[in-house]
Amino acid sequence: MQPEKKKGVVLVVDDTPANLSVITAMLNHGGYEVRPAINGEVALRALAAKLPDLVLLDINMPGIKGYEVCRRIKADARTQHIPVIFLSAADNLEDKVEAFRVGGVDYVTKPFQVEEVMARVNSQVMLAQQRQKIETLMSFKDELLRTVSHDLKNPLHNIMGYTDMLMENIQAGAVDIADSLAIVERIRRSSDVMYHLVVTLLDLDRLEGGIRLEIRPTSLNQLLEDVFGQHQLAAENKRITLEMQQHDAAYVVPVDPARFAQALSNLVSNAIKYTPEGGNVAVVFGHQDNKIIIRIMDTGYGIPEDALPNLFKKFYRVNTVQHRREEGTGLGLSIVKAIVDLHGGDITVESEPGKGSVFNVVLPLP
Repeated sequence: MQPEKKKGVVLVVDDTPANLSVITAMLNHGGYEVRPAINGEVALRALAAKLPDLVLLDINMPGIKGYEVCRRIKADARTQHIPVIFLSAADNLEDKVEAFRVGGVDYVTKPFQVEEVMARVNSQVMLAQQRQKIETLMSFKDELLRTVSHDLKNPLHNIMGYTDMLMENIQAGAVDIADSLAIVERIRRSSDVMYHLVVTLLDLDRLEGGIRLEIRPTSLNQLLEDVFGQHQLAAENKRITLEMQQHDAAYVVPVDPARFAQALSNLVSNAIKYTPEGGNVAVVFGHQDNKIIIRIMDTGYGIPEDALPNLFKKFYRVNTVQHRREEGTGLGLSIVKAIVDLHGGDITVESEPGKGSVFNVVLPLP
């Protein structure tokens, strides 16, 4: 069964525990993840730790008042896009004007009606998420244009050049079968590069659009053995040792076997690609706290610390000499993350330049 997806994350700030409890129950019932904060200081720390989709904010609190919390939210480039709805017992015009002046998008007077609050929360979260999608699409468009102008232009120029060369040979009556076959092979290789990029882009678009997974109980042991089998030849060609932790018991996980195998395959392929000859790639897995943890480890080039936050972004490639020597689209890890996210899981990476990397995939168990 596919994990239930929450509508969004709401940070609720109110110094009255009874109010926090009521609002939390209401939002949970409405399908939201709720993060409660008992005062302004706690709210600002919560914002620094993880960004919500919306803030429900009381005005009159001890310590930092609601207005000041909102001012700080709107003054920070990292949080200024988050909508703030004020909740207050004050029902005078001055308070409402001040709420909008400091950056609030709505104002609800206590005591409130559940239906009214839910309608306003739903509306603001939907608007915020749509704005985020638009920004993401604009960013994707810019990256796509850069990719088209570079990653597609180069192989296209190769195809045009080799086609002209072949045509000139034919027109001059100087056709040599061996030379012609070599030219055709170069055209085919350039076409393969373009085709792979287009197919990968379409696949990522489907994944990020929220395709429906075919979840069923799947043997993780067998899935990993199959993935290793796909990459055995590539590893042997680089004299890389592939090692997989063996378990007597079968590990059965609820996944879409085709998609999850795709994610694991991308990770193993990357590990082999970015590990020099004679290195080692290993996979270990097991249970921990009602979760399955899969670790793909390599003795490769490693990843600089400043590159780690960008690693799963579309089109991002690590900018080192060793990494740039390897062909790639910068989309493989984006696809991995999209698949893991669809399964309700998480992926992280630990790495040290010159020593290798560890990719950790965590899957919740039902």
